[in-house]
Amino acid sequence: MDYSIKKIKIADHLPIVDELVGELHVSEKEMNDKTADWSHIRDHYLRFMMDCEEENDGTFLIASIDEKPIGFLFGYIDEKDDSNFELGDADDLYVSEGYVKKEYRKQGIYSALNKAFEETYSTYNIRKIYRFTLCNNDTMQRWLATQGYQPVRLLYEKWL
Repeated sequence: MDYSIKKIKIADHLPIVDELVGELHVSEKEMNDKTADWSHIRDHYLRFMMDCEEENDGTFLIASIDEKPIGFLFGYIDEKDDSNFELGDADDLYVSEGYVKKEYRKQGIYSALNKAFEETYSTYNIRKIYRFTLCNNDTMQRWLATQGYQPVRLLYEKWL
């Protein structure tokens, strides 16, 4: 499969970003019924992503086949502050969102997006890369383990 990966500016490609991030939210809603409908959070979430891109040196990578978007990965620098209780003085790299359309999965596209993302920040002073995934997303958890990620904390929620 011949695909390309490139960095895009969210504001310059809003329809593509909206489509892909919207599909991710539909996918997440299938695994977590507390996920908000994309139509309710769309505008605010896209603004949040653009702010992170500008203010926190964010990167939005898109995978395409013949100019057709098939997946993405987005993340940004999470700068260490005085309240941090972990070792190290460098910044953290947060992988916020990532998704590959169902028909293109299991072909190494997400791994290629992740590799390109990490290479984008290879000259930065990064202490760690972190990300979240749903507890029932076994596929992502297995993939993360193959990439050297380890679970460190569990988030517990009590919905009222």
